[in-house]
Amino acid sequence: MPLWHNITELMDYYIPPLPSIYWLDITRRCNLRCLMCPQSCGLSPRPAQMSLDLLKGIVDDICGNRPLLKLYASGEPLLHEGLFEIIDYAGARACRTMIHTNATSLTPEIARRILSSSLTFLSFSFDGCSREVYERLRPPAAFEEVRSNIRQYLDLRRLHGHGPHTTIEIIRMRDTDLLIQPFVEEWMASGVDDVRIAPYLTWHGLVEDRHVEQRLPMPLYKPCAAPFQHGCILSDGTAVPCCLDINGELPLGNVARQRFQEIWSGDTYRRLRLQMLTGTFPLDSICERCDNTIRET
Repeated sequence: MPLWHNITELMDYYIPPLPSIYWLDITRRCNLRCLMCPQSCGLSPRPAQMSLDLLKGIVDDICGNRPLLKLYASGEPLLHEGLFEIIDYAGARACRTMIHTNATSLTPEIARRILSSSLTFLSFSFDGCSREVYERLRPPAAFEEVRSNIRQYLDLRRLHGHGPHTTIEIIRMRDTDLLIQPFVEEWMASGVDDVRIAPYLTWHGLVEDRHVEQRLPMPLYKPCAAPFQHGCILSDGTAVPCCLDINGELPLGNVARQRFQEIWSGDTYRRLRLQMLTGTFPLDSICERCDNTIRET
């Protein structure tokens, strides 16, 4: 019997364990229009933010295995006025939480609220190699102002004595590649816990390709782990395969109408997993054109 048929038979009854990591798109609002982000070309119409009632319902539904909740996907999490309420609500149910912020709204008051909250991980998306590069990539942010916000937070964390594990991130692309090493040296000396060099993503072709080198087709198809390990929920409750599907091109269900566990074990998710394992996506599928599963053509 061909391997493909064996996989099909297996997927008739196999359901992976519930995810240990979820992306919750708590807000689609952002005050920047970064060139490497789909915000720069506009997002599909959805609620500007996830309601607290929906957020709390999601936490209650998925908290059983104490997952990590990444409270961001398409927007700037500090713009959600209920952010700290949901961080503490999730923490009270033994969930870990993380935000990834551009730090433009990181006032001393918000920094103190972060340090007093149960937030587990804090990540700064900065790309601050130089004023010229940063302000060209991230309009209308001001380089010195954001850099000062981050340093002020780090100073407060030292005084506070504890706080979330703090990372600063730079995306490797043509604009930043030659300036990454001094960026790493500067911020490792500043008191962050880690500096992350993130790979460049085109978000399924939504933004311009700014990779450092021209990418060559991969010799073999590479299945993606997301449909087996991760959960992602948009602001209206739509479950999607991964955090790159911010426009909901491949909806799998909606947590406003059914529990995530039912969606996770449902036919639509099962079909996606089978397609992922066998590389049999429809030609217009986002997974077919994703950087993570690209194949030789």
